[in-house]
Amino acid sequence: MASLDKTITENISSASGITPSDADCDMCSKIMDMFQFPLDGESQIEEVKLGKVRDLLAYNCPHANWLRHIKYMHGPVPFYEKRDLSLYKWKRMRELSLGLGYTTKFTSSVFSTTADFGLVTRPEIHHHHGKVRILDNHWVNLDVIKDWPARCIRMHGSICDKTAGNVRPFKPQLLVDVVQACVVVCKEDSPRFITLSYTWGQIKNFRTTKSNIQQLRKPGALRSDNIISQLPKTIIDAIELTKALGETWLWVDSLCIIQDDEEGLARELAQMHRIYATSFLTIIAADGWNADYGLRGLRGISSERSINQIILPLSGGERIAWIEPDPSDREASELSYSQRMWTSQEHDFSKRRLSFKSGKVQWECNCTKWTEDHVYDNEVDKLRRMALNGYIGSGIPSRVPSLSTLNNLLRNFNSRTLRFEEDVFDAFSGYSTYLNSIFPSGLVYGHPEFFFDISLCWYSVDGLRRRTVSKHYKGDPAHNRLPSWSWMGWHGRTSFPYDSEAETHALDLGFTEAITEWYAMEHPGSTERRPIKSTWSQCRKAPPESILDGWRSIEYKPPVIFDRYDTSTLPQYMPKDLPSCIYTYILDGDDDPTSRWYPIPVNKHSPETGSVPGLHSGYQYIWCQTTRAYLLASPDSISLYGSRQYIHLLKDINGATIGFLDLPNEDNDRLSQKETKVELIAVAKGWTSILSRDTAESESYKLSEDQHLTEQEEQEKRQEWIDSWSNEEPLWKDEWERAREDKQDGYHALWIEWENDVAYRRAYGFVLAEEWERLAEPGKADILLG
Repeated sequence: MASLDKTITENISSASGITPSDADCDMCSKIMDMFQFPLDGESQIEEVKLGKVRDLLAYNCPHANWLRHIKYMHGPVPFYEKRDLSLYKWKRMRELSLGLGYTTKFTSSVFSTTADFGLVTRPEIHHHHGKVRILDNHWVNLDVIKDWPARCIRMHGSICDKTAGNVRPFKPQLLVDVVQACVVVCKEDSPRFITLSYTWGQIKNFRTTKSNIQQLRKPGALRSDNIISQLPKTIIDAIELTKALGETWLWVDSLCIIQDDEEGLARELAQMHRIYATSFLTIIAADGWNADYGLRGLRGISSERSINQIILPLSGGERIAWIEPDPSDREASELSYSQRMWTSQEHDFSKRRLSFKSGKVQWECNCTKWTEDHVYDNEVDKLRRMALNGYIGSGIPSRVPSLSTLNNLLRNFNSRTLRFEEDVFDAFSGYSTYLNSIFPSGLVYGHPEFFFDISLCWYSVDGLRRRTVSKHYKGDPAHNRLPSWSWMGWHGRTSFPYDSEAETHALDLGFTEAITEWYAMEHPGSTERRPIKSTWSQCRKAPPESILDGWRSIEYKPPVIFDRYDTSTLPQYMPKDLPSCIYTYILDGDDDPTSRWYPIPVNKHSPETGSVPGLHSGYQYIWCQTTRAYLLASPDSISLYGSRQYIHLLKDINGATIGFLDLPNEDNDRLSQKETKVELIAVAKGWTSILSRDTAESESYKLSEDQHLTEQEEQEKRQEWIDSWSNEEPLWKDEWERAREDKQDGYHALWIEWENDVAYRRAYGFVLAEEWERLAEPGKADILLG
């Protein structure tokens, strides 16, 4: 692909036989006009129609060759030259992209875009809108990145000194003195040090041990031939880069933790997130499979890098540019860092990050992001510090307890890998410490106590497997810290339920009432049971006049006309019964209110003072008394949300559908062959609309891969889709009633299996209310989940 890109850049002008400055091109003019659109306009995305691709290819302009070879997000576009092409610009972004739409056999509308591109700066033109800097494809401009730390301090002051999350400063036992080239015990109370976040990989990494620590403490030790020949390139480069930045101390795990001192090792590993949160800056080595890849592109320090910045001339002497990823090298090398579980909290708790990623260097802090291929942009910087859709990161994190917000962290984190899977609790400990300050009563194995029974109904996003302890594990098998009821016990992308009875913009599920109380236990035979304080149900039932402090009640007035394009009013995203009020909460410094259908407690104190310790890892077992039923799991399945994620149907003896199970991968084959008797326990009352869907299309979707259509087939299918949306707009109340009919009452449940008097979670499920009450065993059973 690099050769193709070279062809574009070398032949772009000769393709038309003219120089860019001679061309008078309508497409180039529209691109230039769009670069001048305001950053903070009313629309989330601006669109400018460019016309048919075939007409744009006929222009006597360099852009024609670009359009011929351009790559789209979803691959080659069928009947490309006959498509309508548009130009897009997202709110608060300078970059643009091209995009177009088409229809496939199973998808009514595919929207495919190009990589974002920016306008190259022209310093000779006053108030020029270009912000892209032309790079050296082999070497980083060290002067640019040396300026970032000082500029951050000068522009942002103490804002970027705040530690991420609820983390107290921590002084490591050892640091690398990069000036004296040795390991030292730092005598300063609050040293300013840099941390390195990287992947060890499958190489032999030099480590500090009891036998070599005295040698490493001698000045010059890390420059000796004996030691430097054993150090991986990433660590050597990080030492030299720290020195080039004018800093003295660097913390690297392999050098600054005595690896055969079990007590010291355990202590510093437990405080890893605090080390990264305390450090002034973290160097992130995101490229490369292992620690020998190095921080490439630092002239005089490391080997050269290889990036491919594409530069395209437009009419009027303007240029656009973007960096083309190399899929054969860059995407593969990024996988190692981005998929390691330990690097997740190293990255997220660092308050300043200098990242080497995809061959390019970038800066991130609490206030902004700078990249080496962009000049400073004060207007964009001002717009970057805003509310986040998450609990940790740059900007203003959310402080309102929310399972859907927690999902933004959980989905990515739990798909990452661990060398020793029993370490998942420790790898999440930094997040837990912070989240304990947000969720009332804290977390239990990554589950907020406040929403505990709802959180037990987590499900697979795209397949799971059960985590198992490594062969190095020497602990008690009954306390392996991998409980089946927690997402921590499983590897893969997981999600807590999106509860439409509580949160706005949630779909398909609602939780209306808690039906049991849960207790945490340290041992299966323990007589001491610690109550888990799940109180969401009490908040939901509280009278409106008992509104919690900080919340504001607003009368909910539904629209008269149903607008399909206004997702905030879609009945599918709302409680089953029409609410009379919506509640909003605004924290100081946050101009984006959080909305819910009922108010819940919010900790208004700062993360540093408002943390409530969660239950420690010894509480691996949970107990309750609840109803249970034995049902038949059918091989029949339906697709969720038109995707390739399927749920298996639960049937009664007459073959009628009465519920569903959301299975991890390892149980799909087991249930897909024949009907299987399963034991389910009730967790909470609620509803779902999943079983009301028309499954005909999803069944055909399951049988084959998506396919391109002929022109005639695509035109007919698109017309059907347009006709279904172009009828007279219905009344909102009518749509509300239709959506309400789809919401079927029932019991959220768990499929369990028993081993030595301990139950283990297999999957989340749902059973229709009438059927559960008819088929459940009388009375309540004691359930101990491990």
